[in-house]
Amino acid sequence: MGKNLLFEIGTEELPPSCIGEGVTGLKTVLENKLAVNRLEFRNIQVFSSPRRLVAVVEDLSEIQKSEEKTVTGPPAGIAFDKEGNPTEAAKGFAKSLNLKVGDLEKIEVEGRGSYLGKRIIEKGEKTADILTNILKDSILSLNFSKQMTWADYDIRFIRPIRWILALYDNKVINLNIANLNSGNVTFGHRTISPDPIVIKDSESYFKLLEDKGKVIADGLKRKELISSQIKNLEDKVWKGKFKVVIDEDLLEDVVNLVEIPNVITGSFPGEFLYIPKELLIEAIQHHQRYFAVLDGSGNVSTRFIIVQNGVKDEGGVKKGNERVLKARLSDASYFYETDRKHDFTYWTDKLKGVIFFSGLGSMYDKAKRLEKISVHIAELLKESSSFNKSKDNDLSKDLSRAGMLCKCDLVTNMVVEFPTLQGIVGRQYTLERGEKTKVSDAMFEHYLPRFAGDILPSNDIGLILSIADKIDNITGMFSLGKIPSGSEDPFALRRKASGIVLSILKGKYDFNLDNLIDYNMKLFSGYPDFKDKQDRGIAGGIRDFIITRLKFMLEKEERRIDILDSILGSGCSSILDINLRYNALEGFIKAADIKRISFPMIRCKNIMGKEESREVNPGLLTEKYEKELFLSIGRKEASLKNLIDKKDYEPALKELYEFGDIVDIFFDKVLVMDKDVKVRSNRINLIRKTVNLYLMFADFSKLTTDSN
Repeated sequence: MGKNLLFEIGTEELPPSCIGEGVTGLKTVLENKLAVNRLEFRNIQVFSSPRRLVAVVEDLSEIQKSEEKTVTGPPAGIAFDKEGNPTEAAKGFAKSLNLKVGDLEKIEVEGRGSYLGKRIIEKGEKTADILTNILKDSILSLNFSKQMTWADYDIRFIRPIRWILALYDNKVINLNIANLNSGNVTFGHRTISPDPIVIKDSESYFKLLEDKGKVIADGLKRKELISSQIKNLEDKVWKGKFKVVIDEDLLEDVVNLVEIPNVITGSFPGEFLYIPKELLIEAIQHHQRYFAVLDGSGNVSTRFIIVQNGVKDEGGVKKGNERVLKARLSDASYFYETDRKHDFTYWTDKLKGVIFFSGLGSMYDKAKRLEKISVHIAELLKESSSFNKSKDNDLSKDLSRAGMLCKCDLVTNMVVEFPTLQGIVGRQYTLERGEKTKVSDAMFEHYLPRFAGDILPSNDIGLILSIADKIDNITGMFSLGKIPSGSEDPFALRRKASGIVLSILKGKYDFNLDNLIDYNMKLFSGYPDFKDKQDRGIAGGIRDFIITRLKFMLEKEERRIDILDSILGSGCSSILDINLRYNALEGFIKAADIKRISFPMIRCKNIMGKEESREVNPGLLTEKYEKELFLSIGRKEASLKNLIDKKDYEPALKELYEFGDIVDIFFDKVLVMDKDVKVRSNRINLIRKTVNLYLMFADFSKLTTDSN
């Protein structure tokens, strides 16, 4: 068994939003650096509080693993002369290793030939001797989204480092960063227990820090403590009459703001309860990170929750926070009352002064595009046989209205002050001004989904407007060259593309994606930065980008990507239709031998070449089986088109399955490469016509089978 390593980086208060980065980053950096240095360990756990990042490495080996290395020198051909005597090159290489030429050997290097070399064993050093550099490099390698420098030291870190605790096998590992030496000392709560605390071993660290330092270094434990204190209030103090609104993001922030949490209650004047519920809750939570409390009817009560960074309410913490919240609610009330004096004409006009993105016009321009794109999608859907045309006679009219209004709340006082209320304020204000409920819901729902696993819009207005908003963002950014690459996606375009796919599938919307992209690009055509870019493959890039998100979703579900590739090979450009075909083909493969479809198509593609397709001349068909193939294609084209138009894919696949026999007989009985050039060319055109029949559903040659 190895020994434990305790490593603590003490800092000024860390931004709560960056602590998660620090925890993940420290674990990753340590894992990588220990592995590179051939040090084995059982486990690494990383903990945090507002003033520290703590890593515990369990059973860290006491000595590096030995490593066998192969050192190569000159090629064997120049290491010895014709008589077999070592050349100066060989002697020089041996000398560099403190060896004799006779100690060296010929080593085969793959792809390069034979070299003079030596296999040597590099013995491992003691862990304690190399941890200094590992730990120092780990600190310097930590990357945060927000870095800073301080004093005169040429290092960057999220906040100034105030102490470093480093113990391995209960002994201090010496390192120095920014003129700060490591030791066996930590510090507790800044105000309750500011004195240094000597740590003797990793096993006693957490208990000593909590008992003496009044700090809980385990964020999960702090979270559980906050939750249990809130539950105690709800069940035992309030007897179930009140319920705390737990926002998970807010809870995570609060956990990262306190080192030892203490839940206390406060109250505010009832005069603010007239503010709409969602707006009032956000005003309570947003700046001061309080928790709102609902009464038995689900309405906001005058109570609120404060999570104090201390063991008890000292020095009027409750009263101080009540004064702060009253001031915040007074502001919210003023913003709300000011907004109530205006109508949508006022806000729509203000959108003209807000830039959507440099080169892509104003937010007013975007709203006008959303109005048009949404209506265009509705028109595309009305052409689809699968869309229920009777379910909303006012669909286009409602979409036009929702598209024009959905960005208005961005210029309201409430959203300017509380940005997270975008969409929520829009929904509230449109309801207050008499808009249809489904139009009002779309003010918020068109932003959905906001993250992986988020809910989707509840109705057609929200779903279609969501698609329009996201396709407009993607098209605009692609036109400016702002295309995601690698892990970089500053405009969250991948998330937006996933949202488009999910919304289409939920709404069961069957429309041509290329049509929508082309339409959106035309709306941008008058913008200076967009000119001369429409013929540079942007539309195809956008289509592929969105399709890739569907592929990503299927991969996450461990489903077959070759099936998706085969369907895309047909040129199908409807997300819904691609998904329907995928499910049908996947099910068919499980029940039947798909090679009866894929192999005949492969035979056709292997022989037809890349020449331009021409019409088959029936007069040149002289043999029985080529005539039968030609007639069969004619019959199948009509029946397949009918089945595919109705999305009746199982019988369509059965027809293609049976068609394989006719293709095989053709190849067995007919010599395609006839001596007569016209006959040969005509038969190749017949084969192309056969391939096109298969392509009505998919390119089955892309399917992976055991025999392919």
